[in-house]
Amino acid sequence: MVVIKKRNNIIPVEFGGFTLEFVSNDSSIRKMEEVGKKLQKEGGELAEKADNNALDALQGMVKESWTALFGVEAYDKVYAFSGESTVDAMAYLLETIAGVVNEWEQRNNVDALKKYLSD
Repeated sequence: MVVIKKRNNIIPVEFGGFTLEFVSNDSSIRKMEEVGKKLQKEGGELAEKADNNALDALQGMVKESWTALFGVEAYDKVYAFSGESTVDAMAYLLETIAGVVNEWEQRNNVDALKKYLSD
């Protein structure tokens, strides 16, 4: 008999007093890639402009990104954790995305999967 154990596809992201959970399914992985690319391109440009309109636009983008990836309450928690700094909340988001991608690749051993599928 072959027994298959269900794999856990939740990647926890630890902050000081709370944990966010990233559900690493196909849809959320694609969404995370899109969010990361958009933030790196547009967020970096906005962060360089030091006026109120740019900061407001950046804050909206950061809030939208946290909400898209982790749900409605995530942004408020991270924003408070960052000392109410949009730039720091964006930096945490980029760190989170990089960490989740790294964890996902380790868990799924992408190179082994590619080799297995090519044989």
